[in-house]
Amino acid sequence: MTAPTQARPIHVAVAHRDPYVAAGIASLLRSRAGFVVQSGLTDVDGGGAVDVLVTDYATGVHKTANVPPGPGGSAPGSFLVVTDQSTGWQIRRAVDAGVRGYLLHDCSAEELSEAVRCVAEGRRYLSCPVADQLLDNLSSAVPTARELEVLRLMAQGLANKDIGRRLGIGEGTVKAHVKAILRKLRKPTRVAAIGEAFRCGLLLEESP
Repeated sequence: MTAPTQARPIHVAVAHRDPYVAAGIASLLRSRAGFVVQSGLTDVDGGGAVDVLVTDYATGVHKTANVPPGPGGSAPGSFLVVTDQSTGWQIRRAVDAGVRGYLLHDCSAEELSEAVRCVAEGRRYLSCPVADQLLDNLSSAVPTARELEVLRLMAQGLANKDIGRRLGIGEGTVKAHVKAILRKLRKPTRVAAIGEAFRCGLLLEESP
C-alpha cells in the first residue's frame, strides 16, 4: 500500500510593527502543525518562498500596493492583516489594495490558523466583525485613485497650484477633486478632511 502523501507545510512570514503582537502570532502558529514560521519580509521579493505574510495594517496596505509581481504576474505572497484598525474605510482600503485576509487583535488562535490556511489557498478571510463593517461601508462614496493622489498631496501641505503641477493637471481640475474629497469625507474644510482621512485609514503614515 502506498503511504499517504504528507501535505506541504504553509510558509508564513510575520512582520508586525508591534513586537509583542508579532511574537504572539509567531508563537501561536509554531505551536500548530503545518506551519513554518519566520520573522520579517526578507523573502517577499523572492517570488513564492512565502505563502502568507502576516502584518500590521500600515505595512500590509503599503507592501501590497508596492511589492512587484512574481513570475507570470502573480503576487509573491498573500497578505493577512492583524490589527486594531476596524473602521469600514480602513477595511475597505486594505481590501481594495489587495490584502487577502483581515483579522482583529482579539481573534482566537483557531481563527488565526484558519485565516492563514484560507489565504495560503488563495481565498479571502475576513472575520465576522470585519465583514460587517465592510458591508456597512459599501454604501459610502469612495474617493477615486486620482482623488487619493490629490488627498495625499493636500496632506503634505501643497496648494492647489502645486498639486496641479505635481500631477500634470490644471488648477481648476484640482479644485474639482478637492470639492469631491470634502463631499465624500463629509467635511467642510481641507484640514478637517485630512484629519478624517488619517483617522479612517484613507491616508497612512509611510511604512519603512
